[in-house]
Amino acid sequence: MKGWGNPCCCTQAASDCGPGCEHLPQMSNTIAPAGSEIKKGRGETSHDRLAMLATVIDADVDAVYLRDVEGVCRMANSSLARALGIPTQRIVGRSVSQIFPPEVACAIMEQEERAFAVDETQSCELTIQTAHGERPFFVTHGVHRDPDGEIAGVFGRLRDVSDQKRLESEVVGIAEREMRRIAADLHDDLCQELAAVSLISKLLQKKLDDEDAAKIAGHIADLTKKLAVSTRNLVHNLAPTQLTGENFVEHLRKSAADLCAAFPLKCGIEGMWPAEVTDTDVAVHFYRIIHEAMHNAAKHSGGTYITVRLRTSEDAFTAFVSDNGRGFTPEALEDRGMGLSTMHYRAGLFGGTLKIDSAPGCGTTVACRLALNKR
Repeated sequence: MKGWGNPCCCTQAASDCGPGCEHLPQMSNTIAPAGSEIKKGRGETSHDRLAMLATVIDADVDAVYLRDVEGVCRMANSSLARALGIPTQRIVGRSVSQIFPPEVACAIMEQEERAFAVDETQSCELTIQTAHGERPFFVTHGVHRDPDGEIAGVFGRLRDVSDQKRLESEVVGIAEREMRRIAADLHDDLCQELAAVSLISKLLQKKLDDEDAAKIAGHIADLTKKLAVSTRNLVHNLAPTQLTGENFVEHLRKSAADLCAAFPLKCGIEGMWPAEVTDTDVAVHFYRIIHEAMHNAAKHSGGTYITVRLRTSEDAFTAFVSDNGRGFTPEALEDRGMGLSTMHYRAGLFGGTLKIDSAPGCGTTVACRLALNKR
């Protein structure tokens, strides 16, 4: 079958395999779970069913391959061949390390081994060099079994998520522009009006003869002044003025000070922004992620201390946000809100990863990591 490669372990194409080919049952088992039955039509043979399944998989827009327990690729569909820019004949019969670039092959083999070890489907996101340039892929691996239920190999499914990433980037970009617009409106209108109300209230306090009325006017002036300060802080968090790597820590300290003023806790900032990362957009996304993690800790952890640590190693920059709060179970993340989803989206936009480590009674640590060799 054109573009299918060798769907079984023999040297014949699927359409040429005879009804007695010993590899046909194994191939059909890669589609249907072990022990399941597929109803036959009138005159339909196992060879016919395999040919139909081969047609379906070969037409799949996702790249699909199948390798045996020895690590040799036994099947590849047309989508994988097109993505890599090589014919299926150069994929089938080769190992993962011969098909993909070294870094990608290593990541794929690690995931395959995890799938073997736990006998569960594994997923991750990888950037792969294709015939059309670097593309992000959502990669899934799982084991496949022979008719006796024994593990016969592993399947891989690679989905190009370039369009999804582009849409995510556009959504975040729209959100950034909207936050800047709101911040500008607050600064130009509300902050100025609050300042005027505070000033007028102070003048009124001085002119009132009634002592009680003067106290009320003074109280209004004080509250309005505090509200103006809170609004300016909100403007700063919505649109950090000229945020760059050089003033990154300064902005974090300002955000931490505002947080400590609003909640009964302490907050410490350690480390500095890596000089290797000069992209301002990356700095903004990191700031947003750290800011959101700090506020989540302040509002939900019940802790008394938040620590932000910025660490740079030879190959990565990582920001850790930790609290000494009550912590939570992994299952609690299933009900995560929009804020946490946005943090994951932001990390993915600049090729980063976000990891949350928590347990009841042990606090929470949010780690956002950027591999420096990607910049």
